[in-house]
Amino acid sequence: NDTALKDEISRLEEALVKKEAEKTKIGTDKEKLEAYTKRTLAKFQEKYLVALQECKAKLKEKQDKIEALESRSASEKTAQKREERLLSSTIYELGLTIMQNRLKER
Repeated sequence: NDTALKDEISRLEEALVKKEAEKTKIGTDKEKLEAYTKRTLAKFQEKYLVALQECKAKLKEKQDKIEALESRSASEKTAQKREERLLSSTIYELGLTIMQNRLKER
């Protein structure tokens, strides 16, 4: 009976040693995986942060270009309206002059 108990204790101690070794391996694997994940995440964030900054810069450049074109278009419309008014005024004055000359001729 004593031998059976010693065998059982010996078997349980071996199982305990195996479980502790397994626990240590799992802990080491966990640390390796966490380190790998952190490195990968840092690379990913760095890569896409750069891409995001480039996209933001391009977007700002395009928005600035749109604003410049809108401003130019507005000033060209203003100039066109001014020219239309000048032309209209000139045609009106020309018509008046022609009518006055015809009246004088009679």
